[in-house]
Amino acid sequence: MTRRKIAAGTAGLALVAAGGVAAVGASGAAQDSATDRAVVKQKWSLEMKPNRYVKDTMRWNKDVYRVNSGGTLKIVNNKPQEGPHTASLVKKSDLPKTANEAFNNCKVCNSLFEAHGADPNSEEEPEFIFVDNGRGQRTPPDFDKPGDSGLTGPRKGNSFTVDVTAPAGSTRWILCILHPWMQAKLEVE
Repeated sequence: MTRRKIAAGTAGLALVAAGGVAAVGASGAAQDSATDRAVVKQKWSLEMKPNRYVKDTMRWNKDVYRVNSGGTLKIVNNKPQEGPHTASLVKKSDLPKTANEAFNNCKVCNSLFEAHGADPNSEEEPEFIFVDNGRGQRTPPDFDKPGDSGLTGPRKGNSFTVDVTAPAGSTRWILCILHPWMQAKLEVE
């Protein structure tokens, strides 16, 4: 499974908070204020001019999400047949700021890719669905610090749930290491 090959795919991905108000998706969303749950709708397009450019609008549906400390996030890949995503916590300084950083020099992406046990030159499944503080594991981590990550995909499962144990008042940064332009802020209340 190569990052380059995966990055060409599309997928709908949502993070839905229980005990909080967060919904993150590679799609558009409408907020249901009565239940504080998001209704996620796919919104994605790809434009290409051969030998000129590729414009990919795959993104999280918001830039900022809020969840209560002690709440849970459910990460749902709405279109698993179209490829995997990660929801990975990183430091703000690790977020790629340019296309070159996203595609050629995303150090945190490479580190987490390795921690998932993925070989970028292989079509094989990653060894670990989850990463806790930079170490691969088979069970969901507490989602509270940089280096925590989870993977959805066509064969690894369409969703997973993590407990958000970061302290109230803290901010975390979410990145899809397979699509590094997908970045969002998570505010823990």
